[in-house]
Amino acid sequence: MVVAAALAVFAGTPEATAKERPWALRPSTRPFFALLGVGPTAGIGGQCYAGYYYGYSLYNEPGFQTLGCGGALKISQEIGFHFKGSGEGPAAGLLVQEELLSYGYFGLSVAPKFSWDIQLLKDVGFYVSPNVAVGYHRSRWFGHPTMRGGSVQGGVALKLSLGDRGLLYTQLPHFDFVFGPGYSMVRYDFIVGGGISF
Repeated sequence: MVVAAALAVFAGTPEATAKERPWALRPSTRPFFALLGVGPTAGIGGQCYAGYYYGYSLYNEPGFQTLGCGGALKISQEIGFHFKGSGEGPAAGLLVQEELLSYGYFGLSVAPKFSWDIQLLKDVGFYVSPNVAVGYHRSRWFGHPTMRGGSVQGGVALKLSLGDRGLLYTQLPHFDFVFGPGYSMVRYDFIVGGGISF
């Protein structure tokens, strides 16, 4: 994992003092953040477009082979701020995600997002971040009408602050429930990315 690799730099004894810890890994003091990530989203269940039920690898429906129904490459952008005035604690923001795949598939989600960054190590900007987002989803696949509905996402992210400016993050298996008239999809995301705090 990107975050785990970066933390390896920090490896030391439990007795290590804050002065011995790398300056680059200090906690974030900046409340605003912007993130950009990418990774696959894979379908694990639901009712696909045109009433096809997900139960095997679908070669001619949205999703391809092991990605399953609704699976795609997801590009994720997020901007937000922490209420406490630093990089820790409750935060609110806006999440925008695009989904790309062959067969002319394109999806878009726009959702307000709430997260809570919990600092795990003293004097180190390493955070676990439970989060939830609820918003709008639309998608279109070649030969099908545009589908409009909602998206409910939730899960946990790991974040690492670098030099009180840069950020690395990864989503642990992160669930995305997409629904609308005549279809529903349950998916999990594996997104890795970076960003800045300001």
